[in-house]
Amino acid sequence: MEMGTIMTIAAGAAIGYFLYQYFTGKSSAKFSGKLHKSASDKKLAGVCGGLAESLGIDSTIVRLVWALMILGWGIGVPLYIICAIILPEE
Repeated sequence: MEMGTIMTIAAGAAIGYFLYQYFTGKSSAKFSGKLHKSASDKKLAGVCGGLAESLGIDSTIVRLVWALMILGWGIGVPLYIICAIILPEE
């Protein structure tokens, strides 16, 4: 199986899992509706930390999904740069 196919399946499974948890109410993760960069939970620009805070989930999960986007499709790097530029600070 090709690496891109594996990454697509893994990302789809992760996204499906979070959507299932969100809509069935089995998770405390609720979208706050305010995307921002985190000032306290940041490694580079705070994009993943801010997204995790907005979704109410652990930032490690967001970073792993972002790494899948970088390794699987290559879209993660330009998307991160765009988010780092346009998202407001916390």
